[in-house]
Amino acid sequence: MPRQLDRTRFLEHRVGFWLPKDKHIITQWVDHIAKEARETKQQEQLDPTLVDFKAKVNGNEVLKRLAACMFYEVPDVPPFNEDPTGQPELRSFDEMLGAFNLIMGRAPVWTDAANKVGLIGFPFNAVLDWPMATASGYAFFLNDTVNKCLSAILTKWADFLRAGSSVSVLNAPGGWFGTDGLTALTTKGNQNGFSPVTEYGFAQLYQCPDPENKVTFGFPSWDAFFIRQFNDSVRTVDSPEDDSVIVHACESGPLQYPVSKVQRTDNFMGKNQAYSLANMLDNDPAVDSFVGGTVYQAFLSALSYHRWHTPVSGKIVGARVVPGTLYSENIYQGFWTDTPDPAAPNNSQPYIASVAVRALIFIQADNPDIGLMCFIAIGMAEVSSCEITVAEEQHVKKGDELGMFHFGGSTHCLVFQPGVTLEWNSLPPPDSKEWKDMPNFPVKSKLATVKSSAPSA
Repeated sequence: MPRQLDRTRFLEHRVGFWLPKDKHIITQWVDHIAKEARETKQQEQLDPTLVDFKAKVNGNEVLKRLAACMFYEVPDVPPFNEDPTGQPELRSFDEMLGAFNLIMGRAPVWTDAANKVGLIGFPFNAVLDWPMATASGYAFFLNDTVNKCLSAILTKWADFLRAGSSVSVLNAPGGWFGTDGLTALTTKGNQNGFSPVTEYGFAQLYQCPDPENKVTFGFPSWDAFFIRQFNDSVRTVDSPEDDSVIVHACESGPLQYPVSKVQRTDNFMGKNQAYSLANMLDNDPAVDSFVGGTVYQAFLSALSYHRWHTPVSGKIVGARVVPGTLYSENIYQGFWTDTPDPAAPNNSQPYIASVAVRALIFIQADNPDIGLMCFIAIGMAEVSSCEITVAEEQHVKKGDELGMFHFGGSTHCLVFQPGVTLEWNSLPPPDSKEWKDMPNFPVKSKLATVKSSAPSA
């Protein structure tokens, strides 16, 4: 007899809040999408990118079997098999394609139920949430052909999100700029780490094309809204002339206490995920210089600001995007455990630092006590679009823009070499309970101070 799993075990904190805290919200939404896809016969009118995906999977016996098995392997027991109304979740690759076809013609919609948040920013991820957790799903989403097809699908979706028709989901009163959506956006924007929150309105926080337009604030598309910029007076650079001060590169919540003595290669696929520098840095020639160093990782909420800024002043000595996976989670966070991640790949952030699509930006800091460091922007799930806006040999001042994510929350790392002694600012001790629910720390605010290696006089 199939074992019954306790639903309450799946209502835990979601680091980054990409998907709702309550899995029931996801299942209800997925069922609604699946039902609409069937009723409108989406499988008979697939986008060309989906037709190509289907052909490549069906033309490869291994992929075809994995695509079928990753749905069969989802346990047919609560909470995996149905939503609270008793409706089944997606159960086949063809149903998934139909759901994708529907999603590709829509921008992420605001709903109060999804204010947890991320279902609104990660519709594809929501559909794949349990299939990712299976053994077959693990193999399927590591495949290069699969990831190239998924990249083409998301690129096509990105074109829609940049078009004017995508702006309708912003419209007040029911959209992102309705009462509930605007409250959530401004609440997140006013967080200030563990310091008292500010009380700015949306147009005070962000640069808006038309601040007086309360329907759309003048944003011409979903993407324009998503990559919005802070007003300069709201996010100033901490200690701009002091090169010993390192600032937050993203508006983000720290994932865990910074990890030191990081190894060249390590078991990033284990249950206790380690950082593996050779994989994270894509075997860059500089890898060996970082062995034994420190990694700081933090996550970006789907409600927040998605541009990256340099944490130090210095010269860009390397900048590139590394192709990788889009929907791979650490297999030890899947159905190999009694508590598979109901918001995958949320609990796999150290793992995806080694395998996901990511941007690597190497910076030779002006401060010799920092030396060479690396900023890694990691594209989780839908956030496969890592756009770099700086070039090699360019000199940047602390706080200057480096690039941005498009559509969705994500995660990033700062990698420092061994011998760099850092005093962390406002981070709780490693064993603190505060790590369970970390707030956003403002971009460009003080993250750490590097101690001088020069002998004192």
